[in-house]
Amino acid sequence: MHRNDFHHFNDFHHFDDFNDDFHHFDDFNDDFNDDFNLPVSGGASGDPHIHSLYGAHYTLLREGVFVAWEFKKDLESSGKPENAVHWQLLARYGGKKFRTLGILLLDNSGHKLEFSAHDCALRAKEGDHPWYIAKPGLLLPGTASSIGVQDSRKNTTLHRTLIDARISFNITGSHGSRKVASLYTHCILGDHLNFKITMLQKKDLVSVGGEMGVHPQALEDTTHVSFLSHSASSKLRAMRTRTDEEFQAKKPWVDLGGTAASDRFFRTFNHISFVQKPNDCGDEGEQEARQICAKHLPNEASNQSEVFGDCIFDVCHGGGELDAELRADLMAA
Repeated sequence: MHRNDFHHFNDFHHFDDFNDDFHHFDDFNDDFNDDFNLPVSGGASGDPHIHSLYGAHYTLLREGVFVAWEFKKDLESSGKPENAVHWQLLARYGGKKFRTLGILLLDNSGHKLEFSAHDCALRAKEGDHPWYIAKPGLLLPGTASSIGVQDSRKNTTLHRTLIDARISFNITGSHGSRKVASLYTHCILGDHLNFKITMLQKKDLVSVGGEMGVHPQALEDTTHVSFLSHSASSKLRAMRTRTDEEFQAKKPWVDLGGTAASDRFFRTFNHISFVQKPNDCGDEGEQEARQICAKHLPNEASNQSEVFGDCIFDVCHGGGELDAELRADLMAA
């Protein structure tokens, strides 16, 4: 794929209206106005629980491929393709536990990166060349941007192998080069992965779309679903949920640019939706889950945060202590 072929993204998602008016600075809260040059993070973990870069927090109800994060910017406001930066991070949600099964990164220079729970290998593709295993230090340069693989490691957690990867996103304009964002993701082989996007400066959020660009105001009319026992606080019991239809891809994984091996892996699972999951914990199991989550997320436990509620839910519904440990790793990254 070449720069001139990048219009294929619009086959599944329309971005004609994605300009500087996509997010109005007037909608920012005081914290965003005061800390414009500070970093901000968002991501997806567990069932999958979405945390946008604007602070929106909700649980996804729909299986499929979604635009998790997008960055689109004309560096010189020239309208010329050579000055355009366009990255899309697609996430495949589903599986028996309803988790993130894989992610696919596309850019307008023809580069692709795929990270899938199929084998937890970070793969890269440049144009029409074959896929290959991406090694730390790999740099995928474009005319106005570049993507770099910073690190890839294996760790052991609760007798399971955890493989993680770190990716950086850089732009190059008339004022020089700078790092705009970073992606951290970790993967349990044959199971699922979680990911975290960090924008280095909040001022760049004007160029962000997808699930990571959802505003808290967009959740005002969303459904509240209660899955924890009545013994839990009302703050923990109520989960905001969305279907994110506006971000869902309309094509299969392979047609979007992903590998056939990952697509076959995704299709091996019999999907169980979020709303079909029974609360198989009971009060006693829920209390145990609460203790496990407090062990790994002490600060969230003291705040009785939404993250803590998500942790209890995931531990209760098949995730076990591993989910709590993974959530702690993601937050610390």
